[in-house]
Amino acid sequence: MIITVIAFIIIFSILILVHEWGHFAAARRAGIKVEEFGIGLPPRAKALHKDKKGTIYSLNWIPFGGYVRLFGEDSSDPKVLKDKRSFASKTMGQRTLVVVAGVLMNFLLAWVLITIGFTFGMKPFLVTQADLDTGIEQGIVESQKIFYIHDIDKGSPLSKTEIVEGDYIIEVNGITVAEGVDLSTIIKPDQQATIKYVHEERESIATVLANAEGKVGMTISLENFISDVKEVSYPFYIAPVKAFSEVWRLSVLTVKMIGNVVVSLVAKFTVPEGVAGPVGIAKMTHYFAQQGFMALVQFTALLSISLGVINIMPFPALDGGRFLFIAYELVARRRANAKAEAIVHTIGFALLMLLILAITWNDIVNLF
Repeated sequence: MIITVIAFIIIFSILILVHEWGHFAAARRAGIKVEEFGIGLPPRAKALHKDKKGTIYSLNWIPFGGYVRLFGEDSSDPKVLKDKRSFASKTMGQRTLVVVAGVLMNFLLAWVLITIGFTFGMKPFLVTQADLDTGIEQGIVESQKIFYIHDIDKGSPLSKTEIVEGDYIIEVNGITVAEGVDLSTIIKPDQQATIKYVHEERESIATVLANAEGKVGMTISLENFISDVKEVSYPFYIAPVKAFSEVWRLSVLTVKMIGNVVVSLVAKFTVPEGVAGPVGIAKMTHYFAQQGFMALVQFTALLSISLGVINIMPFPALDGGRFLFIAYELVARRRANAKAEAIVHTIGFALLMLLILAITWNDIVNLF
């Protein structure tokens, strides 16, 4: 547990620092005054340091996320807007670079981590059924057929055993699960059946007495169970190319996933299965920490891609939302009203906080 907590803090800190450093470095290069570099989200817990250029480095109470506060970024004061050190006084090109720099750093970090993984050996990213099928064909993925247990009827013979929904069966009466196996020919009416199953990665055996119809009371499906995934590696001059291809592919898949999340939230007012907030990510960190260092590197790369994609989405308060206002300026040939833009971003931030709370609540419910 201690290792998990440490890993979680390190991973989140790296992702936040890299993203915000992108904004910070681009702003400093453009001659913009950086008023604050914050780790976590407001309210502020402690001001850690103030450098010679007046930048405050702070630690905030909400323990995820981060921000760089730029001079003149949301101001409507004419004097501030004309100040050479303000964000608003810079050209569209300079402001665009500052806005997207954090996202670019997230993609760069993911590319570096995946390049390292592919150079020294790392398990492939199996995120779609097509990935799994290809891995099986290439011999990278070893799988076996199992009966996955979806439901167990209350009061049925099987409900009296230690088998629960979500377990999977690998053998019945000494016969291994395979394509075409028919349980009705293996489990006889009013006779005991010996079931070898897996619960929480441990094999166990249960003996159950079938009813007069030869049933034990479960709903199952024949599935492929991944028993092992081999590492893949490439020469040092090929690994960066493969890594770039994976970053692009995973980014596209993340965009599609976010689209599904938005549709689910708007149409059903529910958080889709598989979407995780801080609590869910902490739980996943525990799993990957048990798999070893390279698994954590892979997990960090995935999180970095997700952070980059989410931030570039055209939603107020996100980097993509700020870029949208710059794009409006390019098309309309005039700047949006500074007060109106600040209000839009404030509302967007509030909505984001509500979304984070909803996802975190969903994480907690799933955890218990």
